[in-house]
Amino acid sequence: MSKKPKVAPGDWITFGSSRLPKSAVVCMVYDDPSLGDIEVVYLDDRNRAINEDMVWQDDKWEFKTSGPCGGYADQYDRLEHYVRILRRGRYTK
Repeated sequence: MSKKPKVAPGDWITFGSSRLPKSAVVCMVYDDPSLGDIEVVYLDDRNRAINEDMVWQDDKWEFKTSGPCGGYADQYDRLEHYVRILRRGRYTK
C-alpha cells in the first residue's frame, strides 16, 4: 500500500477507474480525518462542477461516501477560484 500523496489546494488529482479516470482540483486539505482527506471539485458527465470529499484508500483517491453525494460547486463563493481552475483546463497525465 502506497503512502497518501501530499496535495495542496489548487493541485490536480485523478480518481475513478483506470480505464476512465476523472480529473479534479483540490480545494481543501482536511486536518480532521472524520471529514475525509480532501475536498475537490470535478466536472460530472453533464459538465456540472461538483464538490466532493475524498479519501486515499487502496492506493487511489475515492469518494468518502459510497457514490457521489457532493453539491454544485458553482453555488459556493468559497469554491469559485477552484471552479475557474477546473473549467480552464483539464489535467492530463
